[in-house]
Amino acid sequence: MASNGTEAHTCPSPMKATSNGVFQGDNPLNFALPLAILQICVVVVVTRGLAVLLRPLRQPRVIAEIVGGILLGPSVLGRNKSYLKAIFPPKSITVLDTLANLGLLFFLFFAGLELDPKSLRRTGKKALGIAIAGITLPFALGIGS
Repeated sequence: MASNGTEAHTCPSPMKATSNGVFQGDNPLNFALPLAILQICVVVVVTRGLAVLLRPLRQPRVIAEIVGGILLGPSVLGRNKSYLKAIFPPKSITVLDTLANLGLLFFLFFAGLELDPKSLRRTGKKALGIAIAGITLPFALGIGS
């Protein structure tokens, strides 16, 4: 414990990427790659299952993904310590976060590929003016307080 009465948190030890195999006595979930594959499969199965369940309610897939994130996250299943320890242990969060950032990078790249340069040039000056005003006006108003 620290001197101010709070607990000191330590970083989890890094995970090895792959195991020697189940037949060598290794638990695959103690290694980064098999655990990441399991985590991705759990997320995909839950979100796709919810998408199928929400389809009759005419809800888009993104709603199923949001609900799946709530269900798998700390609000619902994350309260179960054995679930967290087995599927989303703290030492695997770094790998999962890295994969999430790579996914976001690809998403933004593909969104950029769909932009039409002509429409961007046409609305660019208005968008630039709005962006500059949206940044500078709150910044200028915040200085006086």
